Amino acid sequence: MTMQALYKYFALLGFVLFFITKSQAQSLPITSYGVWDRGGGIPDYSAPIADFVKGIETSASWEDIQPNGPTSWDFSAFQQILDVAVANDKLIRFSINVGPDCPTWLFQNNVPLVNVTINDGSNQNYANRHPYYLNPYYKAYYFEMIRQFALFLRNQPQEKFSHIAFVQVKTGATGDEAPYKGAVINSIYAISTAKWEAFRLEAFDKFKLYFNDVTTNKIVLTFNNVDPVDEPLAYNYVMNQIDPALGFGIKGGAYNRGHHLTDEQTYKEQWNPFLINPKVSTANPSGVKLFSASEMDQSWTKGYFALNYEIGFYWSALGGINTGLSCTNISVSAMTYALANPGIIEIFKMYNRYAQQVYPATATTAFSVFHEGLNSADTVKFPESTYGNASKSNLTRYQNICNATKYYNRGARIDDINFVTAGQVSQRENQEFYNDAGWNICEGNIERFMTQINPDATSIGLFRVRGPITATSSKYDRFARSFENSSGKNTMYFKFDTEVFTNPNPTSLTFKIIWLDKTVGSTWAFRYKSVSGPKNAVQVTGTGSNTWKEVNFTLTDAVIDRSGANGSDFTLVNTDAVDDIFNGIEVGIERTTLSVGSNTMLPIDFIAFFKQNEFNASINCTTNSKANIKLFAINGSLILSEDILLKEGNNSFSKALTVPSGFYIAVLKSDGKSASQKIIKI
Repeated sequence: MTMQALYKYFALLGFVLFFITKSQAQSLPITSYGVWDRGGGIPDYSAPIADFVKGIETSASWEDIQPNGPTSWDFSAFQQILDVAVANDKLIRFSINVGPDCPTWLFQNNVPLVNVTINDGSNQNYANRHPYYLNPYYKAYYFEMIRQFALFLRNQPQEKFSHIAFVQVKTGATGDEAPYKGAVINSIYAISTAKWEAFRLEAFDKFKLYFNDVTTNKIVLTFNNVDPVDEPLAYNYVMNQIDPALGFGIKGGAYNRGHHLTDEQTYKEQWNPFLINPKVSTANPSGVKLFSASEMDQSWTKGYFALNYEIGFYWSALGGINTGLSCTNISVSAMTYALANPGIIEIFKMYNRYAQQVYPATATTAFSVFHEGLNSADTVKFPESTYGNASKSNLTRYQNICNATKYYNRGARIDDINFVTAGQVSQRENQEFYNDAGWNICEGNIERFMTQINPDATSIGLFRVRGPITATSSKYDRFARSFENSSGKNTMYFKFDTEVFTNPNPTSLTFKIIWLDKTVGSTWAFRYKSVSGPKNAVQVTGTGSNTWKEVNFTLTDAVIDRSGANGSDFTLVNTDAVDDIFNGIEVGIERTTLSVGSNTMLPIDFIAFFKQNEFNASINCTTNSKANIKLFAINGSLILSEDILLKEGNNSFSKALTVPSGFYIAVLKSDGKSASQKIIKI
């Protein structure tokens, strides 16, 4: 088929349109953040044991979508799994692998076949399967496949389309966004970085055109490899070209596949401002809200992850939480293991709770999991004059840090020096044992909306808490924090994020504290401010069982105003000379319910409503005035507060806002008058 004939054929297909009713998919609902099945790991989604699964990931190879030539497409496998998702009320994400997963008939239709020397660890079957991406015939076939993919999904009936979460954009080999899985043998098919980025942007344009830039049934996209430093053109594209009202997602790194992986701290600092409580800030100048998703691969079967599976899953889940990961997609083999091991399912349920805490004002859980990571890149904590030159390749520096008496005596070790400087991919593949120092690894506690104040000045970090880690060690044995009576560190101080409570008197706070009952007769207490003054909520005495225990209690009279010592809301206090050890604290939050108060404006003067992902209000004024508009969740948590200028006559207010379905209360105050309305988001 000639290029002219090919384009004519595709143009004619453009006249075959479908009737579509639903206006658009919305950016991934926060209620769907958590553990997803990567496809095939759950035999029966309706079974109670699978109630932790929030969604389904499915992908197909292009060669399976178009096995017989350029004029036919087979989306039956996608249809089957979509129907399963609908039947079980799950959201579902889609993607198509391209590049070396393209149909082989392309190579008989003017697309050059590119042979490569496959990288170690990559699929050797791809050696003679890569297309030349810049070939105009390849582009034409690829871009038409994208269009047909979009039409298939957008043509779904209303009840099915509503279960489509998003589509992952894939442009290169196996979704990794590189053209080839190895070195090109014939150099004429080598693709420079500049040309590859230009091709990717062409593909982005097509995905945007067919999935976003449509009048009905818009579908959210996710992108991989859009780092502002490494891929600035791709970064600028997604930040400036994708409609913020629709939103988009990113592939959330690989930090849900292990712990103490190189550059996890860097990734956290780069992306968390867009993922956790996103708002206008230096790191997020436009206040863009993103979501992220990343899969679990076979890393869980390898190296140091497999030394102790509970430790592996627990700290990799927290690694995802630490880097703002919205969804962790569990592979078939890992899901099969989890279903046979209830302890792993409990870790997944913890992940679901923690991942859904995106905005402090609507948080139902806050937490601080105790951890210290020895970041060799930190020259303040680890001065070069003491520990050696701070370069990533300086193995001696890592060893010096862990050998320092204060860290060595707390259990810190470098057990696999060969991979302490490796990238996270190599670490997951090859590292056999635990390392407590690393390059730009997670440094402190893993927290959200609750912070330990000055943790290193008020407690000490511990590693391998009850000695060398074995296959039977507790997941809590890997890291912890302790009092240190000898240095006067007998109180740990904690505070909630300032945006968690607008009313300092929550209905209830339910605490879970995990601690190691190590010494007979040891004592510690939890103290807080109540409406009647300082109180001890619990006083705990150890039995010396040397086991990890939970202490659970609920406060109904707490005052959260940071008026305690060091600006704290509550404290853990050592009440003897024994150094008690803790894994962390989790708090369930129930706020005071908000009701619609008396109005001093006429109802017709203030009408509030949601329109998709926008909060809107119509305001009628008799004079020019200043006003404030607020939106509350029904539990009283503040979601939005903005000062506005009103002119005489009719005024409109609109704000892009992604919130779950449910009831909300809108409040307008102006010139001493107020109006409030209960509204619903559907």
